[in-house]
Amino acid sequence: GNVSILKEIEKRIKDKAPFCVAYADLDKFKEHKDYYGFEWGDKVIQHTASVISGVLIEIGTPDDFLGHIGGDDFIFITDWASIKKMCEKIIEEFNKTIPSFYKKEDLKRGYFVTYNRKKEIVNVPLLTISIGVATNEFRSLEHIGKVIQIITELKNYAKTFPNSIYVIDRRKD
Repeated sequence: GNVSILKEIEKRIKDKAPFCVAYADLDKFKEHKDYYGFEWGDKVIQHTASVISGVLIEIGTPDDFLGHIGGDDFIFITDWASIKKMCEKIIEEFNKTIPSFYKKEDLKRGYFVTYNRKKEIVNVPLLTISIGVATNEFRSLEHIGKVIQIITELKNYAKTFPNSIYVIDRRKD
């Protein structure tokens, strides 16, 4: 939960050790959940948690951390050496496995057809995952607010792309 996530980020900041905080979010999840139902949504969230935790176990270290903010939002924390490979593997596994959650006709089209809030017909693409990553590799991260600002900004930027993607902050102090 959020309290344990904040405590873990604060601990990493205090320790001044190399770390990366990643914010993973499913794109257009609300539209999918509205169309397929909340039970479907719960299964997708559990599946996403399983994908991320499996990758952390496979690639990461015992010090890695995974937290569920709520809904379709996750935070994971790892080191500089693992982050790229970890993000790539999460995206690979997610993209490979998420098709099993779709109706065959939607999967074949690559989208489903539904109504938006304005009662207009829209095509909603299959789920993708966006990951924004803050790291203290190139700049100091001395306040949790700064970390949250960076990961949110980068996650939102990643969501502007039509495919699953991760964005790592490379800016310097």
